[in-house]
Amino acid sequence: MWGQEEDVFAPLKLVDFGQRDLLEARRSLLLEMVTPALHEDAAPSTEAHTRVYLDLAELHLAKMMRFEAEDYLAAVDVKTASPEAQRRHRTLQLALDLLSERAALGQAVSRSVGWTQGQALRTAAFARLGENDEAARLLPVTIEALSALSPAMTAAILPDLFEAAIAAENWEVAEALAARFPDHAELRDAAAYRFLLARTSEISGDLLMAYDGYAHAAGGRDAYAHRARLAIVQMGRRTDTLPLEDAVALLKTARWAWSGDVFAKEGVALLADYTLELGDYQTALWALGQLLTEAESPKEAEAVRERAREAIESYYQAGAAGDLNLAEFISGHAAIMAGWRYDSGFVESAVALPQTLLSSGMTALAAREFRNLRTIAEAAEELELFTPDPELITHLFRDEAGALLAGGQADAAVDLLGGLAPGQGDDVETERLLIQALSQAGRSDELADWRGRALDIDSRRSRAVALYETRKWAAARQALLELWDAYPAQFSFSDATRLTLAAYELGDGVTVSRAMTAFPSLTDLPGWTEIAMRLETQGPPPTDLNTDTIRSSVDSANRVLDAVNEVSDTMYK
Repeated sequence: MWGQEEDVFAPLKLVDFGQRDLLEARRSLLLEMVTPALHEDAAPSTEAHTRVYLDLAELHLAKMMRFEAEDYLAAVDVKTASPEAQRRHRTLQLALDLLSERAALGQAVSRSVGWTQGQALRTAAFARLGENDEAARLLPVTIEALSALSPAMTAAILPDLFEAAIAAENWEVAEALAARFPDHAELRDAAAYRFLLARTSEISGDLLMAYDGYAHAAGGRDAYAHRARLAIVQMGRRTDTLPLEDAVALLKTARWAWSGDVFAKEGVALLADYTLELGDYQTALWALGQLLTEAESPKEAEAVRERAREAIESYYQAGAAGDLNLAEFISGHAAIMAGWRYDSGFVESAVALPQTLLSSGMTALAAREFRNLRTIAEAAEELELFTPDPELITHLFRDEAGALLAGGQADAAVDLLGGLAPGQGDDVETERLLIQALSQAGRSDELADWRGRALDIDSRRSRAVALYETRKWAAARQALLELWDAYPAQFSFSDATRLTLAAYELGDGVTVSRAMTAFPSLTDLPGWTEIAMRLETQGPPPTDLNTDTIRSSVDSANRVLDAVNEVSDTMYK
C-alpha cells in the first residue's frame, strides 16, 4: 500500500504551511518567482515557477482559502511538469475535491483510496455524502489522521466527523472529537458545536437539554443554525409539544433565512408536509414549486407534481364546498394559475371556480373563467406540454355558453357554440344548449333552418316550443310532428295542444283532426269549448287567417295552453 501511495500521492506539508503567517509566506513565495527576472543573465525557470505555484496552492489550502488554492493550481502547466510536481498537483487537487460540495465528492472519495494522509478528509467526505456506514468504518483512525492536517482544515471538517460519530453512536470517538472543538476559536461557541451537542442530547433522551442546545444554535446564520431551527420544529411535532400552526409559522420564517443546499431543501419539504396537513394550500404549493425546481431526477419531479395535483384538487374542492369565502377563492385561484396552469391536472380541478361563480350569480365572471381555462388547455396542447381531453374542451365551451345564457347574453352564446369545430358540437347537450340560445336570442329563422345530428326528445321538444313561441307556425308544426313520429309514447298533451294550434294557424285541418283524435281529452279541459268551436275539423280550413276572430281564438288557445302546462302531462297522455 505504501509503495502505491508513493507512486500516486505526494506527501503534503499542510501542518507546516498552516502555522505560517499567510501574508509573509505569500510575499516570500512571490518574491522567489519575480527575483530571477530582475537579473538579465538569469533565465526564468519553469520548474521553479511550478514549485512556487504549488507552494502557494498548498499555503492557501492549509489556510482553507480554497478558491485561491484552485487558482494557483490552475496556473500550473501539468503536461510539462515533472513527475514529482504532477503527483503533488494531483494530491493537492484531491484534497480540494474532498473539501468541496456534495456534487464533486463521489469521484473524489474513489480517487482517494489508499491516501493515508487524507484519511480524515475522506471520512468527512463520506459523512457529507450521507454514507454513514463508510464513515463509521473509517472513524477509528480519524483522530490520528487529523494530525496530518492544518488547524484550519481540522476546524473545517470537525463538525462532519463529529456528526458521523454521533450517527454511528461511536461515543468514544465522538467524545474525543468534541474535546477538540474548544481548540479552535471559530468553533468554540459556533452553531455547529451547539447543534451537534444538542443532537447528542436528543439521541440520549435528554429532550430538555436538546431543546436548549438547538435554541442556542438557532440564533446563528449558517447551515447548522438552520438545521437547529428544523430540529426544534421536528422535535416539537414528534413530542406533540409544538402545535401544527406554530410549526408552520416557524418554517415560513426559516425558509427565508437559509437557501441553496440540501438542508434548505429539507426545510422546504417539511413546510410542504405541514402546510398540506394544515390545509394551507397556497404555501404548500409554493413549497412544492420550490421542490420541483430542485428535483434531482424525473421520478422525483413527477412525485412532487403528483402531490401538487392533490393539493390543487383539495383547494378547489374546499372552495366549491364553501370553506373559503369567494374573494379568497378567486385570489387563491389567481395565485395557483400563475404557477401551475400548465400542469396536466390544473384545468380539470380549476373548473370548480367558475362553476361556483355561476351558482353565485356572477355569470359574466364565470363565463370569463371558463374561457380562460379553455384557452390554457388549448395553449398547453399547442406547446405540446400535454394533450387535454377533447371532452373537457367541449365541456368548457358548453359551460361558457351556459354562463353567457344565464347572464342574458344569448347572442354571444350562439356565436360561441356556432364556432365549434366539426365534431365538437355533435353531442346532445351542446345541441340542446344551442337551441336554447337561438330561442332566447330570438333568432327563429336560424332555429327553423337548423337541423341537429343527435337530437334527443328534450332537444326536439325545446326546439319545437321555441319555434311555436316565436310564431314560426310551419316550422313548429313540422318539429312537433317529427317529435311525435320519433317518440310517440312520450308525445305529451302539451305537445298535442301546440301542434293543434300551430296547425290551426296554417289552416291544416288534417293535423288538427289527428291531434284531437289521439288526444280526446282536449275537449275535457276547462275553456276548450270556445276553442273547439273555432277548430271545426269537419269543415274546410279558414280562408282568411288574419281575421280578428281567428287571432282572438289563437290568443285564447294560448291562454288555455299556459294553464295546460301547469298540469302534469302524465294525466293526459
